[in-house]
Amino acid sequence: MSDQYGSQWIPMQSPPQYSSQYPPSPGPQKPTLGKYAEIAVDENGVPPYRAQTFKQKYFGGVKRTLRAFAAVACIVLIVNLSWLFYARSHYGITDGFGTIQQGECSEVKHLSTWYHLLINILSTLLLTGSNAFMAAYSCPSRQEVDKAHQKGRFLHVGGLSFGNLRGIAKRKGLVVLVLAISSVPFHLLYNSLVFTSLATNQYYWSVVTEDFLTGAPFNLTGPWQYNDTEVYFTATPPNTSFGDLFYLDIAGYMRLEQTMDDYWTDMQQNSSSWERLENKDCIKQYENAFISGRRNVLLISSTKNDTNSVLKYGSTDIESAMDENWWICSKGGQDGGFLTCNPDKFISTASNWTVFDYPIEYCLSQPTNDICSVNFSMTIMIVVLTFNALKVVLMLWVLFRFDAEKILTSVGDAAASFLTYEDPTTMQMCLADKRDIRKHWQGRGFARPFNNRPRRWGLAVSRKRWASFFCLMILSFCIVLFFGVWGFVHVKNQGIDLTPSGLWTMGFGALNQNALVIYGAEAGSNPILMAIIANIPQIFLAAVYLMYMGIMSSMFLAQDWSRFAFKAQTLMVSTPSGKQRGTWLLGAPLSWGIALLALQTLLHWFVSQSLFMVQTNVYDKDGKPLVFFSDGGANLDFSKFSNCGYSPIAIIFSIVAAGILLLSAIVFMLRKFPVGAPPVVSTCSAAISAACHPMVRDEDMIFKKLRWGVSGGFPNGIGHCSLVTTEAWDSGRAYAPAPGHTFA
Repeated sequence: MSDQYGSQWIPMQSPPQYSSQYPPSPGPQKPTLGKYAEIAVDENGVPPYRAQTFKQKYFGGVKRTLRAFAAVACIVLIVNLSWLFYARSHYGITDGFGTIQQGECSEVKHLSTWYHLLINILSTLLLTGSNAFMAAYSCPSRQEVDKAHQKGRFLHVGGLSFGNLRGIAKRKGLVVLVLAISSVPFHLLYNSLVFTSLATNQYYWSVVTEDFLTGAPFNLTGPWQYNDTEVYFTATPPNTSFGDLFYLDIAGYMRLEQTMDDYWTDMQQNSSSWERLENKDCIKQYENAFISGRRNVLLISSTKNDTNSVLKYGSTDIESAMDENWWICSKGGQDGGFLTCNPDKFISTASNWTVFDYPIEYCLSQPTNDICSVNFSMTIMIVVLTFNALKVVLMLWVLFRFDAEKILTSVGDAAASFLTYEDPTTMQMCLADKRDIRKHWQGRGFARPFNNRPRRWGLAVSRKRWASFFCLMILSFCIVLFFGVWGFVHVKNQGIDLTPSGLWTMGFGALNQNALVIYGAEAGSNPILMAIIANIPQIFLAAVYLMYMGIMSSMFLAQDWSRFAFKAQTLMVSTPSGKQRGTWLLGAPLSWGIALLALQTLLHWFVSQSLFMVQTNVYDKDGKPLVFFSDGGANLDFSKFSNCGYSPIAIIFSIVAAGILLLSAIVFMLRKFPVGAPPVVSTCSAAISAACHPMVRDEDMIFKKLRWGVSGGFPNGIGHCSLVTTEAWDSGRAYAPAPGHTFA
């Protein structure tokens, strides 16, 4: 037989005889490591290396981490309930929506960004905690490990493994599955729990002469394009009480004409109180169809006209966010039906700006006091609260059952258990590694030469897991590429400059009429559907990150294990005592754990700003909610619509962050363990067990610093490697294995 490196295995002439110091196993169980010290201190006053410090007892190990994440889950639940109670007491719940905060639109837009960042921090911590509980409770007990080993199968310790579910108690598997399923609503809905409800105004734009401001006469009617004997208006009425213009009788039409004249007369008389904007600022303020804080605008032209001071006029009629800023780019007889407009192109030459060939000197803009709000959907809130509470209950259940389950939640726990109570199923395979564990089980009668060639960190992860991760990443990138290209092409077709500065001006996570997922009246019918569409990418991201963290944890655990060959260190266990090390708080060394958590938070935030739900309150030219009346009197409410917007610059940030995530996995995968490192056991219970058969065993060795190396030999000259105490190493009874020598 041979291994994956081509080393030939040598049949042993006789089975090795291990030290008679091994006591018979009293039955599969996990030693409660920290409690050894507690009992000894109370009854026998054992040495300090077995005593459990106050920090270890209350703030060390896996239970510390789980308690912290359970507290986070409770805090998230309290925050969600606080939003609900605050909204009910201050603003009430109307039509299934609540309001968290109201105010000026500029302030609300700014606060919305920070609310979403807070939501992403809370959701990241909550879901990271949920994953930590899943990882801990999916780990097996010693009894479950022994059952699996007797069947020639191994289980994973120290990390989340859905493959473990068939080898652990059904009650544990059920809790893990429910925790996993309860995360789906958070990924689909939580980022849209809080959304911005923006005010947007329909308005009139009018190209007028300078003397319009001083009361010059004007005429708003013009010849009907199909019949020169009739007249028509080039804009819709200021309010919607006139219904459909095609169904007006003569009296209604005369009433409309008077209303339009009165409206322009009012603008003429009050224009002195309007804000003056130079051309550049005017273009910037009105380039987005979603206007708030302003309404009507007068474009003052240097053109003279003694008979009509209103040279050209029109209106914006936003029904589910139709693009109505075309007039900024108008030339000659072009109208909005055939004009692709990019207002930014006019900013550099704003002094020469013309609208329908009329040169514009400056603008007068009508200011408004619009109110925007940060809202939430009551339906989404109920779903989120339900599953948040479910997670809290399950987390508390796991904490309640944690000690009774005797779970091996870390590689150190497994090693300590195997060093305390020997596992006979893994004898004669001391060089077993994770990748070849089944072959080692089949060839237990063969000795294997030690190969000190440096191995890569990627061997700590199975080929199947790597393949799944890369396939999911490729699928995610393909989906992003497909829809990203569609979005960028659409933006380009709208005349937007695709340079970084051009994309940045569209806004980071900001609503823009050129970047909507759905156009037309069908956009606003179902806010819950919009929320689900906006958060579909979060599902892919969650799956990617769950696999990514599992991969990174496996590689970091393998790297920590490799150090036993080069320096003395204690085991990293779930309940540390004496000099034992506690497990990592975030599944990786602290610095890396914080960096990975920050990357996850930023990536979730970038994605939430790339595709987002928005609700808009539309007001007519009179400042009233937009409602149309058809000829039959049916109420057509266009005052609110929901849609999904996308931000091209945020998409770029998301792709870059995802690229960093993928690149980091590849870089760590290609890193090498030092020459002479032990076999890569990672989280494989059988490979860990195979390294825990010392020839001479010290009953206190699980509390001491250990090394990995040759711990003895057999009569036929074949050596044996295992974890040993530093005393054995320092005395020369244990040493580093020589390349090419055979071991079993």
